[in-house]
Order: sequence, then structure tokens, then C-alpha cells
Amino acid sequence: MKPGETLDLPKQILDVCTFLDRLELPAWLVGGCLRDICLGRTPTDWDLATPCPPDTVREKLEGAGISLWDTGLRHGTLTFRFHGASYEITTFRQDGPYEDFRRPKWVAFTGSLHDDLARRDFTINAMAYHWKEGLTDPFGGMEDIEKQVIRAVGSAEARLEEDALRILRGIRFAGSLGFALDGALSAAMVAKAELLRWISPERLAMELRYMVMQPSPAHAMGLLAEIGLWPYLAPEMVATVGFDQNSAYHHLSVYDHMVQTLEHVPAELEIRLAALFHDVAKPVVHTVDEEGKSHFHRHELVGADLARGILNRLRYSHGIRNQVLMLIRHHMLHLKTLSDERLRQILSDLPKPRADNLERILKLQKADLLASRYTEASMEAYESFAQRSKAILDSGCPLDLTDLEIKGEELESLGIAPANRGKALKAMLAEVIRDPAQNQREVLLEIAATFTT
Repeated sequence: MKPGETLDLPKQILDVCTFLDRLELPAWLVGGCLRDICLGRTPTDWDLATPCPPDTVREKLEGAGISLWDTGLRHGTLTFRFHGASYEITTFRQDGPYEDFRRPKWVAFTGSLHDDLARRDFTINAMAYHWKEGLTDPFGGMEDIEKQVIRAVGSAEARLEEDALRILRGIRFAGSLGFALDGALSAAMVAKAELLRWISPERLAMELRYMVMQPSPAHAMGLLAEIGLWPYLAPEMVATVGFDQNSAYHHLSVYDHMVQTLEHVPAELEIRLAALFHDVAKPVVHTVDEEGKSHFHRHELVGADLARGILNRLRYSHGIRNQVLMLIRHHMLHLKTLSDERLRQILSDLPKPRADNLERILKLQKADLLASRYTEASMEAYESFAQRSKAILDSGCPLDLTDLEIKGEELESLGIAPANRGKALKAMLAEVIRDPAQNQREVLLEIAATFTT
């Protein structure tokens, strides 16, 4: 598509454009929605830009009976409802100096579309489309789409100095679109990586979340390592890049193995983060025996501790953090020799809902195998673990205090002091986990009796 050419817009968008035109409120499609149309994708959001000041936009829309509200008035953005859908409309603007490597000190509204597009990050985001006038593309965004490259508008270093988060945004776009990074942009990312220290942990976490939740995260993960950005996201990951596992079971470095595991798990944030970090401790616990073979004893437990630090620093919620750590701790269980009693204890310790969490563990375990040079024996061990675990849950055997034939409230009548009631319940549960057949009232009464003194 060339400048001036027209697009086949959905009817709902043409209706919006013609409506605004009748109000003498000129508007251009900009940003992600236009990029998606040019890529043949269906936009989820529609953003508009106008030369009219916010007060004029408000006056014209409210005068036409349109509901609207402020969503970023400082930056000239209003949101309005039209035929049951919401649209953002933003006044053309220029940005003042960026003093914190994230936000401009001031913004000034302008009537120039070119000036508005010139302040944007990447060429594929610096295009505009008017339903009558066609495409405006002063920086070659369409050509870069055709070349499948992410390129900065103007000076790459200047764009990254303005907003360091653009370093991660550029990688995110490259990953989601399958594009390469322009050479100047890639070099600028390396040169300006230190500026990421100015970005809030929440912003870093959000960009990482976008990357790992892409349909295929491997490209973005590769760029993070290639450009050297892990020191600013999770320094613990640096040692895994290029770390040779020296193992008959692995053909990839620790980092590449984790990335391939990430490719094999479903798009659920907790399991994807667990896949990304599940072997992070291998360089830390690595030992070599007398025969020259590498070992990584307890890497799943040490890895959970390292992942806790990563997730805490990035300020992920407690719920997400606990799920990720649970998955990392359990990702090696299928390769261990576990008695029925030990397996029941492990399942008892799983957070509820147990069946859902077991399913997530199994998905991570299988992805871990698929990303390795797995053997028939290791796959059989996985299948056995899965079948045995599911059979225990399906059997309804007691795994909770609530499953016991004696309830907690009964312990007072048995003469057990409050300080000992919790201990008594745990002892009873331990016995029935050892042997589910012992979940009988008379057996549990004998155990409880030992806590009456």
C-alpha cells in the first residue's frame, strides 16, 4: 500500500468517520489499529487522532449527544461511545523534553499531523489514515512492514533516550510480528540498555508478560539474550545464556532449553513464567563428577528461591508468584522414584484446586521433556507419574483435614487442649496419608488420645 491509497475499512469504522466528518471534526486512524489493518489483522481497538483541541472535540461530541469521558486529557485524549463501541480520539501533539527517560515534561497540541507522527516510536506505528485522503506515511512504515523490520522514527538513540521502555516494546513488536530489528535500532538498544534501570518494575513486568504470552515467544526471548537485557529484567538469567549442560539428556544450553520449554506450554501466564525460569538455578548448583558428567542436584528447589526473588522484584502479585514457584518446585517429580505414600503427601500439599494444579504441573513436565533429548524411559516415567497422580485424586482418598472421619470441632470434647488440636489433626492426617484405610473413627480416636495430656 502506498501513501494516498485507500483501505477497505469495516462498516462500523466508516460510520464513525462519516459521523465525525459531519461534525466537522476531522480524524485519522493511527497507531496499532492501522498497523494491524496493514498487516491483514483484525484490530481489537480503534484509535483516532485529530487536529482539533480537546475542548473543541468535547463541544462537538457532546453537542451531538455523544457520551464521552476523560481518559488522558493531559495528553489530549478523550474516549467516546458510538453505536455501542468505545473509541479514543487524541489531539495532534508534540512532546517536550524527556527528563526521566519515560515521559515528556510537557506536551503541546498542534495542528500538524506530521509533527504528531514524528514523535512516535517506530515507523510501523507512525502512519495515519483518513477515510477520504488515504494513507499518510512520512517515515516509511509500510515499506518496513513489507520488509518485516522494526525501525525507529528518526534517530534510534534519541527515541530510546526519550522513553527507555521502547527498548522492550521494540523487542515485543519484533517477537509478536516475527520481524527483525533494524541494525541502527538494535545497536541503539545495546548502547542504551542501562536506561532500563529508570523504568519501574511494574512496567518491566508488563512488557515481559506481553512477550511470554505471545503465540511464539522464542523470537523475543532470543532478542532479550542477544541484546543483553536480562541484567535489567532478571540478572539471575544471565548465567543461563550459553551455559552448556554437558548432558546426554540435553542438546540445548540452559537458556535455549527454557525458551523451548516456554514454546511448548499453553498461554497461561503462570505456567509460561514457570517454563521461562524453571532451570534458572542450574548454573548455580552445577557440579561435575569424577567421570566428567554434569549434575544439577536440587536445582528445582534452588530455582524456586531464585524465581521468588525475580518475581518479587518485578512486583508480580502473590497469587502469580506462588503458582509459578509451585510449578518450578514440582517440575522434576516425574523423574523421581516416589512411593504411593510420598505421592499422596505431595498431592495433599498442592494448593487447591488440586486437579487443576496437577494438570499445570503435568503440562510443564511434558514441555520440559519435549525441549530435551528425552528417552523412551523418561517419557514412560512421565506417563506413569501422570496416571498414578490422577488415579489418587480420582480415588477420593483423604488428602485434607476436612476428609478425616473426626472433625476439628470434636477435639474439644475429647479433652484436647487448644494448643494441641492442630498437632492432633496433623498426626491423624499423616496416618491416613500413609494408609488411607486408617481413616476410621476408632483409629483416629486412638491417635487423638495421645494428645490429651
